[in-house]
Amino acid sequence: MVTTNKLLLGVASLISTALAACDSAAFPNAPSVALGPDMTLRSLVQGANVCFQVTAAVANARWVSIGLATSSRMVSSPISNAVVMEIGSGAPTVRLYELRGYTAASAVLQADQSSISVVRSAVTNGIASFTFQRPLVSPSPLDVGLADNSAANVIWAHGASAFPSYHDAAGATRVVLSSSTGPAQVLAAISTVVSSYTAQIVAAGFATMVLLGLVATHAGEWRVVNQKTLCAPPTSRHLLAGFQQSLADLKLGELVVLVVYVATLIAVGLSVRAQFADATLGRALSLITGHLALVDMMLLLLPVARGKHWELVFGISHERILKFHRGLGRSCIVYATLHLILTAGTSGVTSANAFGTQRVTPLYGFLAFLAFASMGLVAFEPIRRRWYEAFLYFHRVAAVAGIVLAMLHSKAVVYGMIFPLVIYGLSALGRLRAFFNRFEAHVDVSAPDTVTLLLPSTPQTKRWAETMNPCAFFYVCVPSISATEWHPFSAIVSPDQDSIGFCIKAPKKGSFVDKVCLAATDATTMTVLVGGPYGKPAVDLGRYDHVVMVCGGIGVTPMLSVVNQCRDKGGESRRANLEMHWVVRAPTDLLSADRLMFPLPNDAVCKLYSTAADNDSSLLSSTGETVHYTRGKPILDEVINLERFLGKKVCVLACGPPGLVADVQRHARSINVDFHKEVFLF
Repeated sequence: MVTTNKLLLGVASLISTALAACDSAAFPNAPSVALGPDMTLRSLVQGANVCFQVTAAVANARWVSIGLATSSRMVSSPISNAVVMEIGSGAPTVRLYELRGYTAASAVLQADQSSISVVRSAVTNGIASFTFQRPLVSPSPLDVGLADNSAANVIWAHGASAFPSYHDAAGATRVVLSSSTGPAQVLAAISTVVSSYTAQIVAAGFATMVLLGLVATHAGEWRVVNQKTLCAPPTSRHLLAGFQQSLADLKLGELVVLVVYVATLIAVGLSVRAQFADATLGRALSLITGHLALVDMMLLLLPVARGKHWELVFGISHERILKFHRGLGRSCIVYATLHLILTAGTSGVTSANAFGTQRVTPLYGFLAFLAFASMGLVAFEPIRRRWYEAFLYFHRVAAVAGIVLAMLHSKAVVYGMIFPLVIYGLSALGRLRAFFNRFEAHVDVSAPDTVTLLLPSTPQTKRWAETMNPCAFFYVCVPSISATEWHPFSAIVSPDQDSIGFCIKAPKKGSFVDKVCLAATDATTMTVLVGGPYGKPAVDLGRYDHVVMVCGGIGVTPMLSVVNQCRDKGGESRRANLEMHWVVRAPTDLLSADRLMFPLPNDAVCKLYSTAADNDSSLLSSTGETVHYTRGKPILDEVINLERFLGKKVCVLACGPPGLVADVQRHARSINVDFHKEVFLF
């Protein structure tokens, strides 16, 4: 009986002490500190205890909370707790919750509520207020130790949905706890943002790629690295034919670049995991996939930044690395999708509030994902090919929107995108000169779907004819058709080498070229804008003794330019013997580029074929030259074989229908000669 009485007296004494601390005459005079735009905190140290009063002027709040933490993070290691006032239809309750993670389910009611003494709680005229007291010395492992005249990290939040739920507003403030009723001392909250090194790792990876590219391009021939591919192209259309063709087009040097890229991804993943060592597995995966998507975003813009810099570094032009642009875009969407799924269960994807240690805004990230995912959908080849103009416009608008939204989503994206945006911006400035390259091109319609545009001879066009790379192309705009559409076309050096022209064929009715053909039927000249030149073959033609060119249909244009560039040039200025095999459907197609092709040069072998011809025959060009052709197709076993080129350094070029190009590629690989194909996969 005596023991029981002592226990009751002890409990009564503790309650009395608590009430005396928070109800002391000095407490109402203690200064209030603004935690946020609608929350305040009053505190006062009384001996070994400290009293807190929280006030929130949030009319629709269903819960209001503060926590005393070791840092400014909502979730820390070891786990800490928060005092939560829950507001419902009845009297409000104030209880301790453990903060085990960033999801609503991670807020768990603390089993031991003895760490605090709740003095009062009420909601009056939409203003929620609760007062509690706790010891300065941490009463449990979940509580943070406090001290008089020392700063404490106060985290705060409130939400409009029943607790536990994601907050509508949150923040952190450093408050100096004091027994004095003088002015409050508020210190700047320690940033919750964890440093990440994704941008630095990607920069190091890209610098490695550049260094390897410079070595392979300028420090020796490196034929195996620059020319050797992983496998032969497929011989039939099977399930994995597309993948096999991709490997057949992938050179060992490009494989090395891919290895560096994969190593960069691994390094970023390990770095993120190390920086967020205390994160749960789900949150860690969310962070890692987000940063992997950022890696692809940083590299994604670089292949489409047109300019001579790619030729300088890697010895190839930007259209050769568009396959990496497409691959990076697809993998970026995959990582972003995984990031979205993992994040949806944590913070939701439509919240406009800053979330987590990195203060990301989920809504902006979700909108950026929609922009990029729609770009990926429209970029599928059947859609892109059929509606190229619509694809191009949508791609540009969605890209700008996606990048801006991603940068609003996270500061890490802002830092990571600085370099690629600068590179792309500089290349865009360089492309502006195309608007000043305006010419009145001579028009020649050779068929209802084919037209030739020949630029006048000027100092500029002469310089292009003399200095542009073999197989070069230009972006061409015809303002009378569209002031905004620019399409890439192979440039053909004129036979007299004083200008360049374009032979273009409409792929379908209603296309850009079809509109040009219709406009050209009643015109002798047409105003055009040209930007370039771009493009460089994967082989240096000057290093070979013999160059074999096989082309089909409109694929003759880059090969014809090579022939005209080397026309009537002998000696040291031209080492290679040129041999061109051109196959078309109808014999009249052989006159598609009449003005840019004939008369044929005497120092180049040009063999012409027609698959629809009844027999071998000839026709007359506009220059009066008799053009002989052979019925059928070139026999590649006779054109490309070891016996013909014993002791010679040979390369093979191909352009035209995919089946023809793949067949030529197989033959070139079978005798181990260097191969280059001209394709436009825009």
